[in-house]
Amino acid sequence: MSGDGWVRVPEPGDDEAEEPEGAGEGLDPGPPTPPHDAEWVAVAAPPGPHFDPVDTWVPDVEVSVPCWNCREPVAPRDPGCAACGRTRTHVLLICSDPCLELSHGTDTPLALGRHPDWAPRTATAFADRPKVSRRHVSITVEPDGSAWAEEPPEGSHNGTFINGAKLMPGIRTPLRDGDQLRLGLRISITVRLYGPG
Repeated sequence: MSGDGWVRVPEPGDDEAEEPEGAGEGLDPGPPTPPHDAEWVAVAAPPGPHFDPVDTWVPDVEVSVPCWNCREPVAPRDPGCAACGRTRTHVLLICSDPCLELSHGTDTPLALGRHPDWAPRTATAFADRPKVSRRHVSITVEPDGSAWAEEPPEGSHNGTFINGAKLMPGIRTPLRDGDQLRLGLRISITVRLYGPG
C-alpha cells in the first residue's frame, strides 16, 4: 500500500504489487493515477488520530469555553466554573430593540420591567418604553435546565406573550429554547436555554 491511500490489487500470477510511479523518491507525486494494466482501489484511513495533508499529527484536544457569567475558561469535562462557582445551566435572553442580552442562572428569578429596585438589570434599558410595566414578568431557571415565566399576581399593563399566547398573571408558564417572549406589543425577546448537558 502506498502512503496516499491506494493499494494495487495483484492479478493472478503476479508475485507482488508494484508501487505507483514516483513513490519513494522523496517528492509528493500528487494523487496517484492507476495504470491501465491493473486494478487499483482506494482504502479508507484507519481509525484513531488523524493526519492532515502534510502528515503532521493532529491530536484530539479539549477546547475550553468561556463561562457565561464571568467569562473565565471552563473545560468541557467540568460541571461548572471554578472561578465563580456557577453551573452551565442558564438562560440567555436576546432583544434587538432595545439592544439587550441577559444571561441568568439558577439562583434567583430574573425580573424584567422598569422598576429600578424590582428589575435592576432591565430598568435602564426599558426606561423610555412605557408599554413595559414597572413589574412586568420574572424568569426562573431550575437546576434541571427548565425555565419558567411568571407575571406578578397583579399582572402587567400590556400583557406578556410566549409565541403569541398570553400569560395569565401569577401562573408559572414553561419556556422552551427558541421561544419568543413578548412584553406588551413591541418588545420581542428570543429565549435560549442551556441545560446541564
